[in-house]
Amino acid sequence: MMTRLGIMLAAAEYAACRSAFAATDPAQATPGLRNIAAKSGLLYGSYIDPWELKEEADYEAVCARECGLMVDGRMDWDHLQPTPDRHDFTGVDADYDWATANGMKFRGHTLVYGERAPSWYAALPDRKTAVDALETHVAETCRHFAGRVQSWDVVNEAILMASPRPDKLRPHVFLDRIGPDYLDIAYRTARANDPKALLVYNEFDIEMEKPDQLEKRRVMFELIDGFKKRGVPLDAIGLQSHLFYEDMQHFDEKAFSRFLDDIASRGLQIMLTELDCVDNGAPTDIAARDAAVASVYRRYLDVALANRAVSAVITWGVSDRMSWIISVGDPRTKRPDGLRPRPLPFDADDRPKPDNWAMVEALRNGPHRAARVLHAEAPGKR
Repeated sequence: MMTRLGIMLAAAEYAACRSAFAATDPAQATPGLRNIAAKSGLLYGSYIDPWELKEEADYEAVCARECGLMVDGRMDWDHLQPTPDRHDFTGVDADYDWATANGMKFRGHTLVYGERAPSWYAALPDRKTAVDALETHVAETCRHFAGRVQSWDVVNEAILMASPRPDKLRPHVFLDRIGPDYLDIAYRTARANDPKALLVYNEFDIEMEKPDQLEKRRVMFELIDGFKKRGVPLDAIGLQSHLFYEDMQHFDEKAFSRFLDDIASRGLQIMLTELDCVDNGAPTDIAARDAAVASVYRRYLDVALANRAVSAVITWGVSDRMSWIISVGDPRTKRPDGLRPRPLPFDADDRPKPDNWAMVEALRNGPHRAARVLHAEAPGKR
């Protein structure tokens, strides 16, 4: 486990090269992360804000150049079905058209997420009606995009370690109105209506060797092992990978590698689905801070990409102009010095940063993956 001193020494190595990075023309910085990833049989993509695409040509250009996959910003249930009577795919269809016009795959995030339930759902009169609404939403959404979506986050963040339940399922309206089998219903319905897409369970805070995260891993394995026993279709685990610079003292390369092996041994792919870095604790000086963040990206990706079950690297934003770390106002992400965080591979002016180059090197150095089949008939799947 690396100490704070060790992290800073690693950061110093990147700082030594920062002048070369700064001098590089951003348009010519690399062939694009998408192309570098593809050469290793990997997929690189990002959350892309569809509203920002309309307003900022330079943001659109960097997204189109770098990304081989788009995670859309308006596919949550409350956005697609604000009233019970119909789904409206107009906006998402436009986003899909933009992605395909730029040679990108499209990722569905997220079909079922307690925090994005439509407001009308809680007023449904009984369990049967709640189940019917869940099945209808998943079926209609999956049918609409059947054969066109690379993967679905079928259920997002189902676990809450503070939950009073023995299974630690997160209390929300789906659990309240249906019960724990809402998960099984969602995955079975998704498979029936879009059999070629990867079905993913997406979770956060399971990357570090901290007691709460180790316990959360155990709970997650109980959940997915239960899926297997009941014949519930699942193809991949999404590790959100919201990394905190201050937490890297709890990152143990060997232990994390074993964790990835434990996932892969269950016949599952692994996707890094929301990668970014909260830079609290990193230096105030911009060059030193960028170098420190780059060291976080490189340490994490070197271990993750050494495992051939890892099939995709997805950042939660391309540039620092557009990040939840900056916009949401979470106290965990606010720097004590008041400076704007710098969490992503490109800065707010869409220029590449040292963490971009850390990603480039990690993508280039990992083992090559063979071509993958995207559904449950892939080797090793159930």
